[in-house]
Amino acid sequence: MEQHLFELLCITAAVASFFVVIPTNYLQHLPAYINVCVAVFGVLVLLLLVEARRGRYHTTALFFMFLVLLNLIWFPNGASDGSLPLYYFCLLMYLPIFFRRRARWLPLVLTLLDAIALMALEFQFPEWVTPFRSEQDRLADNMVGFAVTTVCCAVMMWSLLRSYEREQGRLVAMNEELQQMIVERAAVEGALVENRELLNSVIDGTTDAVFVKDVSGRYLLFNQAACHMAGKSMEQVLGRDDREVFSAGVAQAFMLTDQEVLRDNLAQTLEQELEGGDGERITLEVIKGPLHNKQGDVVGLFSIARDVTHSRRMAEELRLLNEELERRVAERTARLEAAMREQEAFSYSVSHDLRGPLRHINSYGSILIEEYGPTLEPEARGYLERIRTSSKRMGDLIDDLLELSRIGRLELRRATVSLSELAFGIGCKLQDAEPARRVDLLIEPGLQVQGDRLLLELMLENLVGNAWKYSSGRERARIELGACTHEGEETFFIRDNGVGFDMAYQDKLFGAFQRLHGSEFEGTGIGLATVKRIVERHGGTVWAKGVVDEGATVYFTLPGA
Repeated sequence: MEQHLFELLCITAAVASFFVVIPTNYLQHLPAYINVCVAVFGVLVLLLLVEARRGRYHTTALFFMFLVLLNLIWFPNGASDGSLPLYYFCLLMYLPIFFRRRARWLPLVLTLLDAIALMALEFQFPEWVTPFRSEQDRLADNMVGFAVTTVCCAVMMWSLLRSYEREQGRLVAMNEELQQMIVERAAVEGALVENRELLNSVIDGTTDAVFVKDVSGRYLLFNQAACHMAGKSMEQVLGRDDREVFSAGVAQAFMLTDQEVLRDNLAQTLEQELEGGDGERITLEVIKGPLHNKQGDVVGLFSIARDVTHSRRMAEELRLLNEELERRVAERTARLEAAMREQEAFSYSVSHDLRGPLRHINSYGSILIEEYGPTLEPEARGYLERIRTSSKRMGDLIDDLLELSRIGRLELRRATVSLSELAFGIGCKLQDAEPARRVDLLIEPGLQVQGDRLLLELMLENLVGNAWKYSSGRERARIELGACTHEGEETFFIRDNGVGFDMAYQDKLFGAFQRLHGSEFEGTGIGLATVKRIVERHGGTVWAKGVVDEGATVYFTLPGA
């Protein structure tokens, strides 16, 4: 405020000097000496204005310049009869604005003493005073002085009032801001108190021991769980170090880990043993870390300890159980390997020992038909044909059983397999075997999976073969291999328009020796059981849907496809 007012006073003083006082004095025919002093004063005021524009405010210089001017022109300008006494009011108003505290008293006393001295000299030496030429000149001089003084005082008063209003507004705004800050601080303090209470509730409510120490090792915080584990009360712990709370060995171990945490300035996780309040030793899993202040300096350490005695005992029991389980698994694996060797021996026996009698039956039946066929009765020939057919069917059944048992023993050799190509090759073989049949084989291209090629080919041979067999009664058969999505998983299917099946018997469909159709269709009842075992070896599932005399669809999944 003072800087702006100072610049405004400099402008007012310069304008009044050059455009009001000097012209008026000239018209009143006052001595030229007065106008010279006023002009010099006006020039000096302009210099002070220039300095103020540069940020240097010479308020004291303006005061003394004006006081010196009044002394220089006091007697030539009519002394107390003129307007000069009015200008002292400007000085008296100038002082409290631009001078603070004790600095204003010396100029004030100097102004009063100067005015008294001038009045005394005027009274003592009246001849020094240059009187006005007429009463009109005196009145004109007083009117001009009054006007200039009024303007200067008005400028200062306006500036003071304006500054007061601004200050008042600033104080009101600060007061409102302060009130808002008080409200916000009260809310923050309330939230802090609530958070502190909540934190204390959490710390006291947890089953883990929580405690805090200062850098000297004295406890600052010790929650209820810690008191329970240590068998101590808070009064016995707070403000004390480990040597005053625990036994010498436990205290030494605690203090060593504390020193490592403080020295390395890193959190550590470790196990420590402690004798509980009931005298039983417990195992604690402890997390210790350094505490820092706002400057990042280490001021203490915190620790969270959990009683893991029970879990360690359970882990030991689990280890013993695992060892026992591994022993039992080893025994059962040995028994399983022995059983598999026995199964292989049985398979070898079936493959060689049973096939010999079957070959003999089939061979002697053929010899009888070839050599004695013309002499045999038709009924006898029919019996021989039935014997040959049954022996052949039994041989096929033995082959299927051997294939089914072999699937469970084969090691999977996973590779990228194209189901589309396999199905196309199988379809071509079937079509070559029965060229007279009209079959539409629809195979979706690009169906690739990860699996054992030989097993997947065997699976498709059974599925496509079944579709080919059960659609043989159709004038134009239709067999389709494709893929769809079932419950978010890629699923493959083989669909035909054959005889279908009754869904009431779907649970028997994939069992061994389970046939839903009569002797009008060849088969041993092993094919779909083989399909199920192959799919399950690959970690997938298989199911079927069908409608009697409308066809059937077999679905299967192969994870990792």
